[in-house]
Formats: sequence, structure tokens, C-alpha cells
Amino acid sequence: MTKSVPLTHDGGDFSPAPFRIVASWAAPTFLENVAVASDGSIFVTVHSHNRIDRFDPKTGATSVFAELPAPPMGLAFDESGSLWVTGSTMKNPPGYIRKIGAKGDVQHWTGFPEVTFMNGCAIHPHGRELLVCESRSSRILSINLQQPNKWSVWLEDDLIGPGESWYPAANGIKVRAGLAYITVSARYLIVRAPIRADGSAGPVETVWRDIIGDDFAFGESGSLYVTTHPAHSLLCIDPSGKRKTLAGPDEGMVGSTACAFGSAPGDESALYVSTDGGFTVPHEGGIQDAKLIRFELGDSGYRLLGER
Repeated sequence: MTKSVPLTHDGGDFSPAPFRIVASWAAPTFLENVAVASDGSIFVTVHSHNRIDRFDPKTGATSVFAELPAPPMGLAFDESGSLWVTGSTMKNPPGYIRKIGAKGDVQHWTGFPEVTFMNGCAIHPHGRELLVCESRSSRILSINLQQPNKWSVWLEDDLIGPGESWYPAANGIKVRAGLAYITVSARYLIVRAPIRADGSAGPVETVWRDIIGDDFAFGESGSLYVTTHPAHSLLCIDPSGKRKTLAGPDEGMVGSTACAFGSAPGDESALYVSTDGGFTVPHEGGIQDAKLIRFELGDSGYRLLGER
């Protein structure tokens, strides 16, 4: 059944950006997250098929990179080039963290017997922890990347919790200039928390309201690019706070789940967006093919830890 998008979502004016579809997966397929390796390869979690696929922007070829025993969700590269993956069914436990090597070898790292919805993740600035959104709670977890099965609660606050909403709570997370930014889909917020000198989280504050954000990426310009998933769009918030919608359903944004800037030569100003084709929230009653779409924005990506 199609669920309506909250009327509080504010996408600003429509200002379309140049785009092209670079890869597609036959419906029904749920692409959930995207990350870019140091060599420019684009990796996507294929949640519906328990695997991670790799897209090569040089050749245009897509291939299976790693098969997993359970659905993957979030992705993040560390400085060594290892790919960290969160996973869960979103409805039933357990949750997990897995580490994947350069050749696609999968290592179980940490399990969570009672967690149902592990989601977006980001490497902590000191490089020794993975910060993970637990989307059915009010928590951001810290996963020790040096010792398996060791973790703690990094941040807990009602502001990043789900309340009564069926949408995910803390959903996407990115670190920029000593601040952890978090989309809280259930509350239509983007919030942030400072990272203290000892690595702990400071108090949470709201940065933007009325945004049904899923994942996001920062540009070097200071602009924020947000995928809106159930709103089927790609949104830009410039440094002044002004909003504009760069793409909608007609530009392939049905079920826009995640985004990341390219890193290969000539690809630095390209933003890659993954979609689920309406797998979770159909558009006009139908489910389309899932897609990876390349936008040319004229803005290069803010360097994330692990993207060398």
C-alpha cells in the first residue's frame, strides 16, 4: 500500500540538474546505500538480494562484489580501504556489522541479537570507530573497529528517536568539520552533534526542519545534497539555508535512498544517487527498476574519512 509523504516536507523551488542513468536493476530491487572507493568505484548495498554490487565508472560495468547471509544497509570505507557494512531486515532482529576486504571477503564483526534496524554509518574522525544509526531507537552506536564484538552507545537522545512515526528515526550520518550530522526521517529533521576532543558526542541541536531526509552528502561549497526516499527527490540546501529540488520522479528519483560524490579523475563533481524504484514506497502505485544515477553538479564532494 502506498503511504503518503508528509506535507511538512519543504523542497524549495525545482531547479533540475543534468543527469544520466548509469546502471539499473530489474524491479523489484531495493538499493539502500552507496559508497565510493579510493579508485573511484561505486558500491551499493542491494538490500533485497543480500549482496553488495560494484559499478565501475570507467567501463560502465556492474558486478557482484560480495554475497551476504542477511540484508545489508549502510556502507563506509575506512582509511585502509576496508568496507564496513551494517545490516538488518528493518523488521526483525538480529542486526550486524560486517567487514569486507578488497577482494570481497566477508568477515562477521559484531552482532546485535535484539536490534531490528541498523542503518546509515560513518567512520569516526579518529578512525577507530564506526558510528551507526539504530533507526528504531534513539541511539547512535559506536562500533570498535579494532576489536570485534566491542561496542557502546555513542549518542542517545529523544530528538533522534522515532516517536510514533513509522519512518526510520536516525537514518543517515556524516561527519564534517568536527560535527556529526544526522537525518531523523521520523521527525523531518536534520540535526548535528559536536564531536568532543575525547571522541564523545556533545549535545544534539536541530539544523534544518521540514525535510524527509534519508542519506546525504556535503559538497566542498558547503551545500548539502539530500535524498528524500518517500518524497522521491534529490534536494540541495546551500550554505545560506536556501533549498531547491534538483530532481524528482521524472529524473529517476523514485525511492531515492542514498548519495555519494565520485572520486575518480573527472568524476569529482559527480553525485551518484541510488534508488529502490519505489520498493518501499511506490510512486503512483507502481514499482520501477532500481537505479544508480549520476548527477553533474559543478560542486566537488567534501572528503570523507576513508575516501583517499
